[in-house]
Amino acid sequence: MTQAIQTAPLGHYRMKNVVRSEVVKILTLRSTAVTLGITVAAALLVTGLVSNAALGHPAAWYVGFDPTQTSLTGLIVAGLTGGVFGALIITGEYSSGTIRSSLAATPRRSILLRAKIGVTAAAVIAFCEVLSFASFLLGQAILSGQPRPSAAALQESQGPGGPGGSILLGHLRTDASLGSPGALRAVWMTGLFIALLALMAFGLGLIFRSTAGAIAGFAGVTFVLPLVMRGISQHLDRYMPTNILVNSVMSTTNDHGGPYAPLSAPMGLLAMALYALVALAVGAILFNERDA
Repeated sequence: MTQAIQTAPLGHYRMKNVVRSEVVKILTLRSTAVTLGITVAAALLVTGLVSNAALGHPAAWYVGFDPTQTSLTGLIVAGLTGGVFGALIITGEYSSGTIRSSLAATPRRSILLRAKIGVTAAAVIAFCEVLSFASFLLGQAILSGQPRPSAAALQESQGPGGPGGSILLGHLRTDASLGSPGALRAVWMTGLFIALLALMAFGLGLIFRSTAGAIAGFAGVTFVLPLVMRGISQHLDRYMPTNILVNSVMSTTNDHGGPYAPLSAPMGLLAMALYALVALAVGAILFNERDA
């Protein structure tokens, strides 16, 4: 950190110097490689298992089936590990005490914080988008191995009293491509959503200044709070991060059931952006007012 900023005259360092040091810091952290490696392995493993489990069912099972959502299921796991990564980027400095060195090298806290948030945002968005597309392609490679059922097979699985197979066939999808309706939107929005979860965890790291506190806060918002809201009102449950991810952002169908329709994908992404913005804003205020 200090070496990168010493290239500029003392007291005249620029944003690019601080950004360069933050990039080096992220790339050299051992926790970065470990957390990202676990994220990739877990996300692709879950996607492979869930996609494989969707094979071999009766034809009628695939009516209303969302192959895009199925192939993105692993990103739910990435949301958890991505949150850990976002928290570790900042809490690691507090636990090791290197935050004091960073502040000594960059006394203007606003510049340091903007550089940290900017570098973190760029890193997690790029990583999550690549992972989202990789998960989708893996899932579709598995799902495409199953032939699409015929109208006769649908009619047979429905039984004599069921609707006509030709009618059901129009509502059946066993796999998808990036050109399928809603697929490309779901893939890139899912990647961005996971990145926003990581940025929210970064903000919680600024607030709690400890890894345990930040991860506990992140788990509370993403997993515990939805359970509480679901017990209070299904209407409020629509605004919880995990519900938004699964039912609004990852989904490409409109068949969700329940008394309340989920948020639209753009509104869901905006809601998640607000979660991240609030956490980052509170964290920034505390970062500028508290001692290291």
